[in-house]
Amino acid sequence: MRYLYNITMIICLGFVSAVALAQKPNIILVMTDDQGWFDTGFNGNTELKTPNIDQLAAEGIILDRFYSASAVCSPTRASLITGRNPLRIEIPTANSGHIKEEEITIAEILKEHGYATGHFGKWHMGGGRDVDDAPLPQAYGFDESLVSFEGLGDRIISNTNALEKAKALGHGTIIACERIDRSRIQVDYTIDFIRRNKDKPFYVRFFPNDVHGAHIPAKGTEDKYKSISDNPYDWAFLAVLENMDNQIGRIIDEIEHLGLSKRTLIIFTSDNGPSDGAKKYLNGEKPAGFAGIYRGRKWSIYEGGIRMPFIAVWPGKIKAGTQDDTSIMSTLDLSPTICKIAGVEVEENLDGIDRSSVLLGTPSGRLPLFWQYGHPHSALKGGLVKHLSPTFAMRDGAYKFMINPDGSEAQLFKLANDPSESTNLFDQQPTRVASMTQSLGQWAHGIGYAFDRQVKPAKPGPMIAVVAGNQMLNFNNVGGVIGNHKKLTFDGSNFLDLPTFRLPKIAGGRNLQIKGRITPRSNHGVIFAHGDHVNGYAIYMSQGLLCFATCVNGEREVVASTAPITQTVDFEANWNNKGAMLLKINKMLVSKPQTVQLLSVEPTESIQIGGDAGQQVGDYKSSKGFSGIIENLTFKYPIGS
Repeated sequence: MRYLYNITMIICLGFVSAVALAQKPNIILVMTDDQGWFDTGFNGNTELKTPNIDQLAAEGIILDRFYSASAVCSPTRASLITGRNPLRIEIPTANSGHIKEEEITIAEILKEHGYATGHFGKWHMGGGRDVDDAPLPQAYGFDESLVSFEGLGDRIISNTNALEKAKALGHGTIIACERIDRSRIQVDYTIDFIRRNKDKPFYVRFFPNDVHGAHIPAKGTEDKYKSISDNPYDWAFLAVLENMDNQIGRIIDEIEHLGLSKRTLIIFTSDNGPSDGAKKYLNGEKPAGFAGIYRGRKWSIYEGGIRMPFIAVWPGKIKAGTQDDTSIMSTLDLSPTICKIAGVEVEENLDGIDRSSVLLGTPSGRLPLFWQYGHPHSALKGGLVKHLSPTFAMRDGAYKFMINPDGSEAQLFKLANDPSESTNLFDQQPTRVASMTQSLGQWAHGIGYAFDRQVKPAKPGPMIAVVAGNQMLNFNNVGGVIGNHKKLTFDGSNFLDLPTFRLPKIAGGRNLQIKGRITPRSNHGVIFAHGDHVNGYAIYMSQGLLCFATCVNGEREVVASTAPITQTVDFEANWNNKGAMLLKINKMLVSKPQTVQLLSVEPTESIQIGGDAGQQVGDYKSSKGFSGIIENLTFKYPIGS
């Protein structure tokens, strides 16, 4: 009898377990790539076509105050899969390695609770592009995956060079395709996964990278957009955006066809703002994509770089046509929120919190959100000066505060009244500034980031941006230098000074190039200096000669022009990874290249333009200050620094 009882109990428990699994909601998570807040119709942009995304918005809830955890892709994606701040798990920027396998992911948790798990689309959390030995998505809990060139395992490759590298690396089946076909193939896999797992709960991620440049639409599909923009980049962007929307529509249609709508939660968002490389602006062009009223774009922690479009749809659970303009939520919160909705215990010690009640229609406040983006780990920056943000930020209720680790460029905004971040309330609210500075300092200390908690915050002073590494790099303007990155005028007493926390990493044999045009008004003065007489390099005038000096371990080498510079000249100084240093004037070498040692340590003093405010690098014979004009100055160094 006990035997029959046990068998009966096992059958009953199995039946109850099967019923419980069947009642768990399916979860579809769509994260696009470089799609800004205003790159959707539902946020008010009538010039583009996203009818399927807009349909989702009409059928669910829109969160107006949803944030990515970073201004660039990899950290945001890492925050989503772990619920932890990406800095805490050592993913501070793109191409910065892979998530440690001991990190617990949302896919692993759901898989343990009976979910089928799949990832189809961009990965970019290690492998294929940055490192060759990263774990496959299966190591993080995914039963199946198909990624692109920024990941390992089965993957689709549209770039010829990347295809050869992928074949050499192995680690999965390689599918060659045209760029425009990537999302179609990814959706084919997504739909197949859904069909095979329709009778049990599934967690599937579709992460298309269509709207990440380069935008290469199907032939002729961009023609319809030529009448609404004079920017050719917009035409291609809008065409691939429309294609991506069509692919998202295929997933929506499949869910409806299978009768799964009422037990399927669909979440849609993006990883960061629209691309914003300086190169296009410098060439008189504009990058594609739209951030709407928000300041900044990708690579900026102003709102345009981190405030994302967001939709959640779950018929019967989430009221259609809901818009929440008050609740604050982040990609950090998606993992614990999904766990709660799936009936799974939410992990402790996360940076994210359960916000399921917000998705289900009950607005609420949130603990402060924090960001760090920029030096020392991220060299990529916004392309316009007004997009160059301080490196730390926090949002606490209605207020957002931004500051650098040395206390500079402190900015306080009340976003409810000033969503474009145009009015700095630093002077009006000193108590709040002091309090938020301390909060940011404590948070930075907690994640192991340098932040001077004793320094007094200071609002932005006069600054001028210079082109460095194809980026705009903000220098302090000391003494009133006149001009901008195209033309700078110095009087011998003023100069530009780069804050030390923004210094690029140049040690270890990196290729350096400094070039521009000078019109000197005296026969002496420093044009560009980095470091000191122990380790550094400088370009300067001495007794009318144009000189390029390097110092390595206290040994100085100098290359100089053979004749005095008495008129406007173009110059170019190079120090390559073989140790060769050379100087060109009007494209002509002034002497044979000199071979010197390579820097093994970083210079201890910062970069100055128009002077050398510290210990001198070169063998200056008189005043360090440059008097004259410097035009089109560019400083190139490996952007990986």
